[in-house]
Amino acid sequence: MDSLRKWFSFNKGERVAIITILALILLLILACLFRPSRKSLSDESLHNLDSLLALRQAAIELQQQQQAEKPQEVAELHPFPFNPNTLTEEEWLQMGLTDRQVRNIMNYKAKGGKFYSKNDLGKLYTISEEEFAQLEPFIVLPEVARGRSGQSSSSRGGVSTGSTTAPGSTTAATAPAEKKAIPIVDLNTVDSTTLVELPQIGPYTAVRIIEFREKLGGFVDKEQLRDVKGMDDARFAAIQPYINVGVVEIRKIDVNRADFKTLVHHPYLNYEQVKRIVNQREKRGMIKNWAQLEELIKEDGEVNPLLEHYLKY
Repeated sequence: MDSLRKWFSFNKGERVAIITILALILLLILACLFRPSRKSLSDESLHNLDSLLALRQAAIELQQQQQAEKPQEVAELHPFPFNPNTLTEEEWLQMGLTDRQVRNIMNYKAKGGKFYSKNDLGKLYTISEEEFAQLEPFIVLPEVARGRSGQSSSSRGGVSTGSTTAPGSTTAATAPAEKKAIPIVDLNTVDSTTLVELPQIGPYTAVRIIEFREKLGGFVDKEQLRDVKGMDDARFAAIQPYINVGVVEIRKIDVNRADFKTLVHHPYLNYEQVKRIVNQREKRGMIKNWAQLEELIKEDGEVNPLLEHYLKY
């Protein structure tokens, strides 16, 4: 009994140490019990995690889109003076075109297609604008009649004369067709088929204009065409007299409700600007007007004043 009492007897210093340890343990227990709920912190962490994941996914999609839009390397061709109406399959290949390109060209000719001007070759989807730029100086086209030969008529006083031409006459059997008038187009309603009728606009540029219009939400000024990939000063000057911008309802983006992906796909917003917009919405509240938005994003890149037409609050 004495030995047992000896184990559980403490001197004054040991009792003080034990009481201090017990007090610390009690304080720790009380701190855990009355600690503020971690639910809101957890929710905030999950919200931030979702935002980070959304930003990362948008960055990956933007990078993939930029890679898809990156122009593919164009093989260097080896052109020589040629008439595309008479060139053989072997000669097309000799100039450096691929088997697929030559097959498409030959199919076009087999169906009755003819090249009446140099631009007709450039309008084939199988020939890129870069390749056409290499070929165009070497194209040699004699006059090609568009009408049916052996049929012409004239009238005097309502009487038609025959189409037979006297031997040795210099009158052509078939008069060349009149040059087709260049249409005047509305950039907000025109389709790619009509766009290729404009000077220096091939199928690829026409498609790029339509795609840019869709990303933009509609044109408000014809000068916006300069932002289309491949639209240099010479090409814009050539088509400028034939284009206008009609009255159209611009498709606007709600700055305070649109997701990251929608915002970053607009041509006038970059990744860093969109990230700043999203952070502003989540941490400081809604964006009220254009002046506030412009002040917010101007540090992350040039702000196009036309962007104001495409946003709502």
